[in-house]
Amino acid sequence: MLENYSTLQFIVRGKIFKGFCMRIQDDFHETYAVVLDGYHSFCIWLDNKNEKWCASKNVAIDPDAIDEIIYRISFPAQVS
Repeated sequence: MLENYSTLQFIVRGKIFKGFCMRIQDDFHETYAVVLDGYHSFCIWLDNKNEKWCASKNVAIDPDAIDEIIYRISFPAQVS
């Protein structure tokens, strides 16, 4: 998993996404704040009950972009 902070830059469906994600203190979940240029910030967290990643309810970006962010959080050493 991602330690504390990571810059983000990736392309999904021809659109460039730039920003960063940062681990935030949460006593119940592994939680990250995500800030992308041109979008409202949002959170992504790992629900410990069903071991599924979740995102803030009103995230207004392509679900494939969220999947890419989750992949980068989950496997940071494999992403260049």
